[in-house]
Amino acid sequence: MKKLDPGDPIQKKQIKASIRDSIFKEVVGSNRTEIAEKVEALYEKLLIGAVIFTHIPSLTAGSVRREIMGQRIESTILGH
Repeated sequence: MKKLDPGDPIQKKQIKASIRDSIFKEVVGSNRTEIAEKVEALYEKLLIGAVIFTHIPSLTAGSVRREIMGQRIESTILGH
């Protein structure tokens, strides 16, 4: 089994797409473009200061998922 390298350009693209698609499927009514932008920004931000790269995908996915879900809940409550 090949080890994932979250810093490898080809694998980064695949990992980001996987995170984006996963969140899009989980959060009903979410916007794929908005998710992709948030995943891109956070992933790259985390990558800059990382010493250990293996946790970057899960940190990115969890943070973006929480943010998108929070926005959906707020939108539902406020009726936007």
